[in-house]
Parts: sequence; C-alpha cells; structure tokens
Amino acid sequence: MKTGSGGFRLLLLSMVGVLLLTACELRVFADLAIEADESGTFTVELSMDDALTSLVGAEFDNALAVGEDMFPDGWSTEFVASEGYEGIRATVPFGSLSGLRAVLSGLVAADGATSDLGLLDFLAAGLPTREGDTFGFSLTIPAGVDGLLGEGLAESPVPLDLAMLDQVLDIRISVTLPGEIVSHNADLHSGNLLVWNLSLTDSGRTLEAESRLRTSGVGMAIVWGAVAAALVVLIVLVVMVRSRRTRTRPAEGETVN
Repeated sequence: MKTGSGGFRLLLLSMVGVLLLTACELRVFADLAIEADESGTFTVELSMDDALTSLVGAEFDNALAVGEDMFPDGWSTEFVASEGYEGIRATVPFGSLSGLRAVLSGLVAADGATSDLGLLDFLAAGLPTREGDTFGFSLTIPAGVDGLLGEGLAESPVPLDLAMLDQVLDIRISVTLPGEIVSHNADLHSGNLLVWNLSLTDSGRTLEAESRLRTSGVGMAIVWGAVAAALVVLIVLVVMVRSRRTRTRPAEGETVN
C-alpha cells in the first residue's frame, strides 16, 4: 500500500528549509542507458550529504521508507551511501523504447509523491527516438522551479529563492546511447556517456544528442576488406603465372627438343 504524498511533501519542504539555512546539499540524479536493441535501464537517485543526513536525523529513515513507495511495481530500490552522500536509488529495466514510455507513464501516473511533486513529469516529453540506425535524444527543461518540484513548494514556510536553492541542489541527467555519438550539447562526453549538469534557472534549455549504430559501417568494412584480399590474391596469381611462362619460354633462336 502506497504512503500518501502529503507526509513526504512536508518532509521535503522541511528539508528544503534546512538546506537554505545550511551548507548542505541534495542530489537529484536521473540516468538513462540504452542498448542497440533498444533495451536498457532507467535509474533515479535521491540522496543527501552527510551534513544534511545528521540534521534530518531519525526522520531520514522515514524518508527512505516513503521514497520506496514513490516507485511503482517493477522498480528495484536500494539504499546508497558513497562519496559522503546517503539516499535511495531506484532502477527499472525496459525492453524497448515503447517500454520506456510505459515505464515513465506509470511513474508519472502513480498515486504517490513522484506524481504530486512533478519531479519526473518532464522526462516523458524527452523520450529517445530511433530512425533506422540513428538514435535521438531531446529534452527541454520546463520553466522555473514549479516545473521541477511542483506547486507544493509554494507551501514552504521559508521563502524560496532560486539562486539560493541552486547552491544546495545538485541536479544531473545522464544518457548513454548506443553506437557512435555524432552530435550533442552535453556538459560532459565520455565514450557513449553524456552528462548534463542542470540548474533551476535553466528554463527552456534543451538537452540534445544523437548517435548512430556502427553495424552497417563495420559490415561494409568487412566486405571491402574481403574484396581487397581477393584482389591481392588474384594479382599474386597473375604475377606467378606470368613469371612461370617467362621462365619456360625458349630464347630466340633456341631449339626446343
């Protein structure tokens, strides 16, 4: 049975108040990994640094319990603690891009805190696409803090300032696309991994990337390699035959017995 989102929202708002008054940090990470067959995983991590964990104290355990109920069936959740941060990480596999659409639709429509807070609503508008061997990703960040955290933040007893809130929120989206990355506007590019570091003031910013499978290119390379090898063998055979004929041909004026 899912926990009502009201308690989680109040807990989040109290945490935001603490964040604004301290040098603590809250992470919101979303990681999407896609394979060449369109299968993959989608992972969400919500974690806080050790300073905030100690301030929240006993309520943190309750936050984790509620956090597990944020995600529908099919998601696996785990407690994470690394690099001075503690929180919850939830992962869900999908078998196709349409399967990913179903996963996000289920997450957004779930009767829980995620839907009320609107944390992932905008992701549904940025689903990857595929045309032939080309994969595309395009996601436009909604306007303002309301688009990311929902109207519930208006209930906060502490006046919210985007500049202040940006200093304590670490928001990141990463996408791993199959094949060769041919274009992108990511902040970090390493192999097939693309990372965007976001700000609450990134209203209207569009994240874009495109990759192309190298299967066709590899196949053509093999074909051309085989053709080249065959030509080399043919040339060698022609040279050998001509050389043999030259050696066995009688010299001018020579009588063959």
